[in-house]
Amino acid sequence: LALSQPDRIAGLVVLDIAPVRYGVNDPAWKAVKSIIDSLLDVNLEPGKTKRNIDMDLRASVEDPAIRAFVLTNLEEDRKEKKMRWKINIKSISSQLDVIAGFDVNQNEMNNDFVDSDEEMPLTPFLYEGDTFFINGGTSKFVKGSYMPVISQYFPNYMLTTIRGSGHWVHAEAPDATLALLLKYLDR
Repeated sequence: LALSQPDRIAGLVVLDIAPVRYGVNDPAWKAVKSIIDSLLDVNLEPGKTKRNIDMDLRASVEDPAIRAFVLTNLEEDRKEKKMRWKINIKSISSQLDVIAGFDVNQNEMNNDFVDSDEEMPLTPFLYEGDTFFINGGTSKFVKGSYMPVISQYFPNYMLTTIRGSGHWVHAEAPDATLALLLKYLDR
């Protein structure tokens, strides 16, 4: 929205993602796919509680903060008397390649910028407002090699890193993320 209708946006915060196409073989994106696959495999049979499902996920989603974040998408279906996902996990899984892409306008551009020395595509899309990127210090989603493409789309960007946090900065370091957001909003 910020790139296609910049006049509707007063400021932008981006949490640990870059305006690039992530390849299906990218290790960082494989980790996301692994979590989604784990959610698809969870048995939501009647009688299971959120705690049971948390225990089931421990082997495949080892980080407790990420697991806790994932479990916020679980709710009790009182009619069926079992837990269910609030989100359409099957659709997310089937559309992961689309989600991993950055096609602002598929008809006008093809942004395949992934760790490449190629020239960046020319694009009519630009957001000149303040943009605040918050990067997870252990995450591989915002690489130094992506800075030229970030500045191409968001020339007035600022980047900060939350040390020790991975991709899910809001789940892994909620206090630090909130403090940074408040600082940005109070500017």
